[in-house]
Formats: sequence, structure tokens, C-alpha cells
Amino acid sequence: MLSFEGVLPGIDDHVLYRKCPIQGGRYLYAYRSARKASAEEASYLARREKQNDFCPDAYEKKRRVFGVIVFESDQDIDPRAAYLCYDDRWLLELVFNRYKSDECLDRTEVQGDFSLLGSEFINFISTVLTCRMLRKARETGLLEKVSYGELLDDLSSAWRMVDSPEEPATDDGFWVHTLSYVFDELEALGLSKPIPKPAPKKRGRPRKNPAEDKPKRPRGRPRKNT
Repeated sequence: MLSFEGVLPGIDDHVLYRKCPIQGGRYLYAYRSARKASAEEASYLARREKQNDFCPDAYEKKRRVFGVIVFESDQDIDPRAAYLCYDDRWLLELVFNRYKSDECLDRTEVQGDFSLLGSEFINFISTVLTCRMLRKARETGLLEKVSYGELLDDLSSAWRMVDSPEEPATDDGFWVHTLSYVFDELEALGLSKPIPKPAPKKRGRPRKNPAEDKPKRPRGRPRKNT
């Protein structure tokens, strides 16, 4: 059974890790995610139950590697950084696909070195912007509700008038046919200043107006007329 060194800080899946140098100046990075291990074990047991072929020995072998991933690299880096690179692999695939086919950039159609360098530089800048937009959308939780493509479609429908103020606000009246749920996305991304919410009302019954000041009565029992 693989022994781990500790728990990676700041990872929601509660990931154990181990870093081990091997021959040739290379390194092995091993991780075990508690969440992924639970999901893989549940899936394995569900298949065995459905097929009615559960084997205790096979289960024990599988149980040791549920949620475990191992990398080999020639880079001596922090184990947390290596795990975050793996965790962002879906982002790399999405960015590469957008880099190749979705950015709609003009081609130079020339073979000059400066033209090619300029074209690739623009492609690189647009790819970096795409990564930052994806990270921002993920941090705000928008990608849990819609896909990245749907989010871009929503944002592309938000138009501003030419003479609009420099700082956009949801209630400034310079938006053109923008839907309410698009405003929610704009506000979450910090692209539009939200409408100020009224101050919360105090709990309880409001006090009545104080009565007019009356002269104070003298203290003690009043005297009887003699």
C-alpha cells in the first residue's frame, strides 16, 4: 500500500500526496483524492452488483487504487502545483480547441517572419484572455449554472449606447434590450454596477411619536385640603 506524506493545503477534495525522486533525474507525484476515491468505489460496487460477479480479492486490489493518480515528470516542482496542473487539464483542452477553431482571427496569408510572429502573438494574447475569462467565470460560480459557450452568448447580447457613461450600471438606462438574467451575470463578473438594495428594515413594531412634554407631577402623595 502506498504511504503518503501529508494533505495538500487548500484543495476541496482532501488530497493526500507523495513526491519521490527516481532514476534519471525524474520525479514521481502520487495523489489520492478522498472524493474521487468514494465515487470510484461506489461506481465499482454498483457494476459488480448489477453483474452479480463480486470478488473479495479483486475488490481489495481495486480498493487500494481508488482515487489514486501518479505522474512522472522531469520537473522538480511543488506537489500542490503539479496537482493543480492536472486538475486544470479540462481548461487546457478547451483553450486549445478555441485557439485552433473558435477565435475567428484573420490569417496573414504571407510567409514573412514578422507577419507570422505578429499573428501568433495575437493568438497568444487572445488565448491568455480566454484563460482569465474562464477562471473568473469559475470563481463567480457562473459555470455551475451555464456552460462557457452559453455565458459568452449571453454576454454578447448585452449592448451599450454610444454615449453611455464610462462606468456601466444596471439602472443607468443605457443598456439596449438586455435581459434580467444577463444583468445577473454582468454583475457577478463585475461588468455592471448592481442596483443598490434598500437598507434592511429593523425588526419589531415601529415606535409611536412621543407625546408632548407634560409637566412632571410632584413626587409623593398629594396633601388633603385642611
